[in-house]
Amino acid sequence: MAIRIASIESFRVLAIFAVILWHTGFVAGLSRLAGGGFPVVLTGYLVWWVGVPYFFITAGYFFHRSVLAHGNPITHFGRCVFPLAWIFFWWMCIYIVVPPGWPAEILRNGLWQPFYSTALQNVHLLRIEHISLFLGGHVPVFHLWFLPALMFSLAVLTFVAICRVERYLIFLIICLFVLAFTEKAVGGFVSNSNLRIGTWSIALLLTAMGWLIAEREQPSATMAWSLIVGGYAFALMEGIVMNAVFHISLQDLKWHYFLGGIILGLGIFLLALAKPTLGQSTPLPFLAQFTLGVYVSHILVVYTLSPLSWRIQGHVPLWGAFMAIIVYVLSLLLAINLARIPLVKYLVLKPDWVRCQMKTARMNN
Repeated sequence: MAIRIASIESFRVLAIFAVILWHTGFVAGLSRLAGGGFPVVLTGYLVWWVGVPYFFITAGYFFHRSVLAHGNPITHFGRCVFPLAWIFFWWMCIYIVVPPGWPAEILRNGLWQPFYSTALQNVHLLRIEHISLFLGGHVPVFHLWFLPALMFSLAVLTFVAICRVERYLIFLIICLFVLAFTEKAVGGFVSNSNLRIGTWSIALLLTAMGWLIAEREQPSATMAWSLIVGGYAFALMEGIVMNAVFHISLQDLKWHYFLGGIILGLGIFLLALAKPTLGQSTPLPFLAQFTLGVYVSHILVVYTLSPLSWRIQGHVPLWGAFMAIIVYVLSLLLAINLARIPLVKYLVLKPDWVRCQMKTARMNN
C-alpha cells in the first residue's frame, strides 16, 4: 500500500468539505446574497470541481502506484473494490429506509410509518428506474453514486492494465469528455429515457487522469498553480459563452461538465504532489483517514438536521456554509465513534485500513 502523503491527505479534508458545502445549499445562499451575480454564482458551482473529482483523481493515482509497485492488477482491484462494495451495500440499505427530516416525520407520523413508507417508495424507484438512479445519483442512491462509479472506473483501468493498452488512455480521456458533453448537450442518447452515462464517463476520465499522473515525475508548483488559475479562468469563459451565446441559465449550468473545472481539479491535485508537506503540521492528515466515513454518512446527518435547517436558512445569510461546518463536525464524530465499534467499523473504514496504518507507522519509524 502507498505511504500517505500529508498534502494529499490534507486536501481530502478540503475536498469533502466542498462536497458538503454543495449538499447543504451553500451555492443557493451565495446566489441570493450576490443577487444572482454571474461570476460569483459560477464560482460557487466550481466548488463541485474541487470535491468529488479530487477523489477520483486521487484514487486513480494511488491505484496505479500500487499496481506499479506490486503488480497483479486483478488482485489489487479486488482488494480495493470489495470493501467499497460492502460499504456501498450497507449504506444503500440505510438510505433506502431513512426519510429526509426523519425526526420531524417521527413526531408527525410515529416511529414506524415514516421508515416503512420511505422504504416502499425507494424500493419502487429502484425497481422501475434500475441503473439510471446509479448513473444519475438520484434518491435513494444520491451521493452514493460515487462508489459504483469509482468501482467501474477501477475495473476499466484494471482491464487496460491487463491488456497493456495504457498508451491509448489519453485518447480514451478525450473521447470520454466528448461523450459526456455531447450527451449533456442533446439530452441523452435514448429518447424519453432517464438513462445518462455522462456522470460515469467523467468519473472514468478523472480516474484515468490520476492513473496517468502516477507515471510522471513530480510536478512543479508553478505548473500546478498555472492549471488552477487557467482552469478557473477557462471555466468562467465557458459559463459566460454558454449563457450569452446558447442562453443556458445559471441554474442549468450547475450540471455542466466544465472542461475548465476538470483542469482546475487536476491543478489542485498536482499542487498536492508538488508540495507534499502541505498540512503536515495540522490535524488535517489525521482527519483525512475518516473521509470515506464522512462522505457516506454526511447525508444522514443532513437528513437529521433538515427540520432545524429549514427553519433557519431563510433568516441567516450563507446558512449553507454554517450548516456545512456543523454537518462535517457531526459526520466526523459519527465516523470516529463507529470506527471504534468492531461490529460496525467497516461501515466507515475500508477493512485493510488498520493494517495499512500499522505498516505506514513501522515504515515511518
